[in-house]
Amino acid sequence: MNYLYLRAFYVVASEHSFTRAAQVLNVSQSTLSSHVKALEEIYGIRLLERRNRTVVPTDMGGALLSQCRELFRHEEEIDSLLNRGQKLQAGRLKVGADGPKHVLPVLAKFKLLHPDFKISLYSGNARSVAQNLLDYETDVALVATLEQPHAQLYAEPLMNYALVAFVPRTHRFARKRIIEVADLANERLIMREPASLTRHLLNKSLERAGVVARDTMEMDSREAIREAVASGMGISLMSEIEFPSHDNRTIALRINDPELRLTEYVACRKNRKDTRAIMEFFRLAREFCKL
Repeated sequence: MNYLYLRAFYVVASEHSFTRAAQVLNVSQSTLSSHVKALEEIYGIRLLERRNRTVVPTDMGGALLSQCRELFRHEEEIDSLLNRGQKLQAGRLKVGADGPKHVLPVLAKFKLLHPDFKISLYSGNARSVAQNLLDYETDVALVATLEQPHAQLYAEPLMNYALVAFVPRTHRFARKRIIEVADLANERLIMREPASLTRHLLNKSLERAGVVARDTMEMDSREAIREAVASGMGISLMSEIEFPSHDNRTIALRINDPELRLTEYVACRKNRKDTRAIMEFFRLAREFCKL
């Protein structure tokens, strides 16, 4: 079994791209292609296929990818064990986050202290960020969650914050400081995708108040929602810490529901929490994001 070929396959399959994989491994795309092709030819199977400008594993490739995750996880743990106690020097840290507000200053400080580290940031909703940790796609994450984190994850709460409604400055609510959940009944609500925790919280709040959302619109990014609200298309919710106070087109309003709150965690897999780079990320996150 050729370890080099397995590494090439693993990174290409994880990144869904020969181009990104080549950047991660610092080799040419042709080298990666030849390694993956050699692995396929040795065993007479197809492991990867191209679909709509992306690379995806076949059924056999998916099974191999799962095994490779375990293999290279053990490699990282062995490296961590052998290097424990030494000064943190070079390496790679893959970070997940469900929002940029807190993770970017943590990464900036990490990079300042450890300039030889290569850092990758993967963003998404809270559910996908947590799943990436479980799948070893990322090493550590800053993520908001409603429930206790998954049993395989180690997590520390950093802060707790409210969700606020934000509306155009020309909206009839703009002169209010606080609104009732019932006030949302006749408004067009602009929501994130169904897996979004913000949307989940909003739906629960509406349910508790006996309110039916009659007019909704779905968008897949915070940026799109901010622009939609600013242009008068509707109103939406976001965490109070992410409200763009510099944007004078919109205004934030408190909602009279004490359960409209989220807790932000720093998290990793339990079996990796003693990895030096992850421990350092936790330390910096505690400094920047205190309860």
